[in-house]
Amino acid sequence: KKKKKKKKILKEDYMRKYFFVTLLTITALFSYEELTADNFDQKIKGKNVIIDFYAPWCPPCKVLANNLEDFEIQKPDNVEIFKVNIDNEVLLAKKYKVKKLPTIVYFKDGKEVKQEFGIRSVEELLETSKKEFN
Repeated sequence: KKKKKKKKILKEDYMRKYFFVTLLTITALFSYEELTADNFDQKIKGKNVIIDFYAPWCPPCKVLANNLEDFEIQKPDNVEIFKVNIDNEVLLAKKYKVKKLPTIVYFKDGKEVKQEFGIRSVEELLETSKKEFN
């Protein structure tokens, strides 16, 4: 009887851990404002912006989302981060020629200044944002 109880407790612990890891992943994916074709131009106008073009099913996009969370703490104050879900915003993905995921596009005063694809480290994000936005 004790063995059954111990197995049940271990299973509950595993489920709790799984729940929290899943919750953290989902939180990282949705922590930045999602842009749409309707609000895109308005949100980036007159600002220094990094836009993460991603898809929820893309594992490298989740890694980049975590790196962007860490970058948020260290980023220059004059930089904002937004996300675009390419599954929902196909026209935006086509407009900015997003062919690989994840893709990061840097905008200065509403104009595209740089595009990168793949996972970027916090250091790379810092370096590029300082270079493009200063």
